[in-house]
Amino acid sequence: MPSLFPTRLPAAKSVCIFLLTGMLAVTLTACTKSVETVDRPSGTLPWTAAIGRLDAQDGSCSATLIKPDLILTASHCLYGRGNQARITDFSFTPALDIGRERLKAVKVTEVVAMGWPIKPDTSGKLSGAPKDDWAALRISPAIDFVTPLRIEKVGVEDIYQRMEKGATLSHGGYGVYGAFSGKRLQMRQNCQLIRDADEMLETGHDVIVNSCDVIPGDSGGPILLSDGERHYVVGVVTNFWGAHGGKDFSSFGPSSVYFADKLGADTAATLAP
Repeated sequence: MPSLFPTRLPAAKSVCIFLLTGMLAVTLTACTKSVETVDRPSGTLPWTAAIGRLDAQDGSCSATLIKPDLILTASHCLYGRGNQARITDFSFTPALDIGRERLKAVKVTEVVAMGWPIKPDTSGKLSGAPKDDWAALRISPAIDFVTPLRIEKVGVEDIYQRMEKGATLSHGGYGVYGAFSGKRLQMRQNCQLIRDADEMLETGHDVIVNSCDVIPGDSGGPILLSDGERHYVVGVVTNFWGAHGGKDFSSFGPSSVYFADKLGADTAATLAP
């Protein structure tokens, strides 16, 4: 049976500069090698390889591989600048930052499940409940060389309890704020939950509000609960809010209680107590 991922593409050529001075030919060693686009990585990948970038013509978000052919992201990422969800021009690239290699993007083929559709209000502004800002998308071909991250169904109070026992909260994404951002995964570590923020922000119960900041493009990235070497998806980054005059920013997104059951039992996992 032929492989879904055939041979590697030809290696990119190196470019060298030669400087000729009089009778002496000096070869400068400042050779630059382009990033090589490959179907499969040549080496091992870190666990964060499952966190990738979701690209469309009008912008990018982040997403997480939760099955070889399924990714998790934010619903609002599917709308771009319009009022209708569309997926035909979306692609997913895992592990953008793996040295001299860039994995080939795969196409998004269908929406498997989503919390919205979001709808425009009377002013034309798109709106929807934060708890419903999640979506699961099918990709093709399936990615069989990256270990998917598992989803654990856990609410905000359970996350508090796990963190009191030593678990840590983090999230990651490919936010864009400069020339090289968006091409490298940014992990926000040791996030702290913000209590009673659901009432203050009207986000709803079991929406995870935490102290780690986000930038545009982080939307759709995973909120992670880690216990030692185990990392589980417990939410989706969807938005941020500003405090203290807009100088401090924190992120929020729906916890997995809103989507774990809808994505099938084989994506769920349980941390040891």
